[in-house]
Amino acid sequence: MLGFSTHRRLSKLEEDYARLKRDFDALEVDMADLYDKVKKAMGRYVKNKALIEAQAERQAEEQTLVPLTGDGQTHSLLTDRQRVIQQEILRRRAGG
Repeated sequence: MLGFSTHRRLSKLEEDYARLKRDFDALEVDMADLYDKVKKAMGRYVKNKALIEAQAERQAEEQTLVPLTGDGQTHSLLTDRQRVIQQEILRRRAGG
């Protein structure tokens, strides 16, 4: 038979274990919530990044076009070789 002191220590250990188990279960729930929030945030981040990259591509394509200024001069980011190739492509597309 256990003494009174041993019984008290055993019941304290059981209480401590029960408290730790409750705390651990609460932390598991918190981690699951955090995981869901991070997953949603990363999904939004990936979508926004894709939109930004698509917009940057469109802007890059628009900048490669050769705009004419009022004085007849052209300003372009294309090299001379690229400009010649572009003119050939435009001629073919126009049917000439």
